[in-house]
Amino acid sequence: MCRVLLASPEQADRILLKQIFSEHFFNVTFLDDALSAEEAYTRSLEQQPDMLILDVSESSDEIFQYKTNIVKRHPNIKVILLDNEENFKHIQTAIRCGAVDYLVKPLKAEECKSAIHRAILALNQVSLLHYERKSVTDTIKESAAQMMQYVHEHYHEEINLDSLARFMHLNKSYVSRFFKETVGMSFVSYLRHYRIEQAKKLLRTTDLTVTEIAEQVGYLDLTYFSRIFKKETNYTPNAFKQVYQGEHVPADIAFAEGKTK
Repeated sequence: MCRVLLASPEQADRILLKQIFSEHFFNVTFLDDALSAEEAYTRSLEQQPDMLILDVSESSDEIFQYKTNIVKRHPNIKVILLDNEENFKHIQTAIRCGAVDYLVKPLKAEECKSAIHRAILALNQVSLLHYERKSVTDTIKESAAQMMQYVHEHYHEEINLDSLARFMHLNKSYVSRFFKETVGMSFVSYLRHYRIEQAKKLLRTTDLTVTEIAEQVGYLDLTYFSRIFKKETNYTPNAFKQVYQGEHVPADIAFAEGKTK
């Protein structure tokens, strides 16, 4: 489930974005709309948004400070920024703060869809944007959601394609093909990527040892975990911890665009 927080004083923009979510994405729930960055921050104290779409049209440093505070509280949140007109300073700030995209009004549906698509993939969730609209059936949506939920709930266990097929009560070959066509990568690749993302989070935010973290994300062999981690991140687990502990790592745009298939 992807929890979305819309923060904009423009009702028309909020309505358009919700229509785009409804027509082209699934497994999304909306938190109560915010009319300002300050209100969005207040919402974030009470709830846990996965995606923030924030209007930064008002030229105020406070907007970005509230955005930064939200990210500090929810380090894995993905942010899309909206602006009334192209503002070089805002673009620079967006890049530095790791925003997934920066969209200039009037909002264009295709640009919005593309930005949301990247944000959802960066959250390790399924996006059905690449399907023809007529082929996105409720069955496809339900099956994809069940598969992703299974991975997200059992990634720390010894799961594989066989166990996923048993869970879905479907043929293993069909599950393998469906998963790759829907998610954009194989089950094995996705499971590995998701486990490493969880390991990165634990390395940044806890004092657990590398051995403990490896076990928590499903790797009982520390040597194998370290090798896979370095292949995915170009860091050893210990080096990653030294560099990034306590810091927010922005969205991996390369992955979000599907370049790690």
